[in-house]
Amino acid sequence: MSEIIQLYNISKRFGGTVALDGVSFAVEQGNIHAVVGENGAGKSTLMRILSGVLQKDTGTVSLSGLEKEFTSPLDAQREGISTVYQEPYLVPHMTVAENVFLGHEKTKGFGIVDYKHLNARTEEILATLSLKIAPTELLAHLSPAEVQLVQVARAIAFSTKILILDEPTASITEHETRILFRLLKDLNTSGLTVLYVSHRLREIFELCHKATVLRDGKHIGTVDVAATTESEIISMMVGRDLKSSADVPRSRFQADVRLEVRRLTVTQAAVHVSDVSFKVYRGEIVALAGLVGSGRSEVAKALFGLNGIAAGDIFIDGVKVEIRNPNDAIRHNIAFVPEDRKGEGLISTASIKHNISLTGLRLISKLGFVRGSTELALANRSSQQLSIKTSSVDAEVSTLSGGNQQKVVLAKWLWLKPSILILDEPTRGIDIGAKSEIHHLIFKLAQSGVSILLISSELPEVLRLADRIYVMRDSRIAGEMSRSQASQEAIMHMAAIGN
Repeated sequence: MSEIIQLYNISKRFGGTVALDGVSFAVEQGNIHAVVGENGAGKSTLMRILSGVLQKDTGTVSLSGLEKEFTSPLDAQREGISTVYQEPYLVPHMTVAENVFLGHEKTKGFGIVDYKHLNARTEEILATLSLKIAPTELLAHLSPAEVQLVQVARAIAFSTKILILDEPTASITEHETRILFRLLKDLNTSGLTVLYVSHRLREIFELCHKATVLRDGKHIGTVDVAATTESEIISMMVGRDLKSSADVPRSRFQADVRLEVRRLTVTQAAVHVSDVSFKVYRGEIVALAGLVGSGRSEVAKALFGLNGIAAGDIFIDGVKVEIRNPNDAIRHNIAFVPEDRKGEGLISTASIKHNISLTGLRLISKLGFVRGSTELALANRSSQQLSIKTSSVDAEVSTLSGGNQQKVVLAKWLWLKPSILILDEPTRGIDIGAKSEIHHLIFKLAQSGVSILLISSELPEVLRLADRIYVMRDSRIAGEMSRSQASQEAIMHMAAIGN
């Protein structure tokens, strides 16, 4: 195959930080080509250079042998390069058609948008992609997966030759991922070249022809996916041995019921939950599995006092408790790591130190004033214990990689020594090294007696971590299975169809 992209000696610095250091590799026309690496490896920086968002310091970018200079995203779009970002850059309160043609609207007299043409053209594009979405539907009414597919529709609406996808499955379920993969394979069969950035190696092996590995801003190698293994790619990515769950002996959880939920009903939430009952034993890891919209996160938020409880009872260590707000939950030693770490788990403009201490300021204060030396010691100790990579705990938390941000969210709760830890998508959007470290930490917490309620859309993660699994379907518990009974097929069957 001929090479459609040639990157040679690409370098980029941000102040004293080297983001890319002499990266060179090529992408063959008609391939789905993965770009993988840990957070901070340079993947996103390289994709932003290729899409015209950033300008390189040195090196050359060539398309089909012709050197190109991209000074803006419009330059890249004119050359047939479109990008779908992990966080959608679309307008929720506009229609699908308006979003697809945003900035490219056809107008009629006096600059009035020709909505008839807009809707008709969008309908054609959606039909080409076999998407059953109305052009006139507001984007805010769509699921995260449908929003991702609208981004793809927007990308291919303008003579796209190269499609860049940055973590496209980070916020969608397994079922929705299957839909996206079918679409990408169809587009690839028709000749589209795809650059696919993801932390999920299983996806790489299912979808991609070749994979380029970056580490610390350097090109480590490019391999044929069919001729390599996950272990080989992991070794290239991290350059070190990963902690394994086998390193932590799994202690048998104790017979004491730490958390019991009886007939929980939640009506003041995006998804109503009805008649949910389950138990979590001391030192046990229990997973709530299910499709998006099944009510898993709503249950978690209700247990932490973020969603009002309309009916049902909660027992902790056999004692009935009332949880009306997060303060009640914290008093009962419940901690909650939310799905949206940036929006709900962190104050992005605050320092690492302030984020860690935020959950227990009264414990490090005297006469209403925070003791600075105590706060600093707490932050340094927590950063060391969780291996948070930072030059200083006074740095803004927004400067950290996704994996290190997630460690800060965990750190702000773990110093309070909770007895119940609720984890909602604890490894979403983080690299394989950080994911391994967090899995290792979860096992150690369970071994120490912490009861863990886990919500994850990644079924391999559920199967690896959970001692027992409750599957939710249509806002109710559809069934329960033990670790030995569980498989991806069994969980998906119960989530989609029921018992």
